[in-house]
Amino acid sequence: MLFISIFLGGGSGALARFILVNQINKLVPSQIAYGTISVNIIGALLIGMIYYLILSKLNINENIKVFITVGFLGGFTTFSSFNLEFFKLLESGNFINALIYAVLTFAGTILSFYFGFNLMKVIT
Repeated sequence: MLFISIFLGGGSGALARFILVNQINKLVPSQIAYGTISVNIIGALLIGMIYYLILSKLNINENIKVFITVGFLGGFTTFSSFNLEFFKLLESGNFINALIYAVLTFAGTILSFYFGFNLMKVIT
């Protein structure tokens, strides 16, 4: 049953990522993939919040835990896409944009996880 939960969550997360990335990239056209940055930051925020809740507040079924964390958020965040987009920027000689993209992605996701985790401490 865990495999089915991960499978269903992963598909849902990937679909949500695809829709959100496309919408953000339409709103903010750029060589820097702001849609991908956004989903990675949002995913990090959500995993921080959910991780805190799972550790301290919720007693939920293992299938639901893996559906959300490994499945949905694993499918939603896009570090494989990040690597491809980063490489394309480097390959095309856009070193400054590649650096901006990497810093925004890494700093944004780390800070979002921390913020999400601590937000749940405050509001629960």
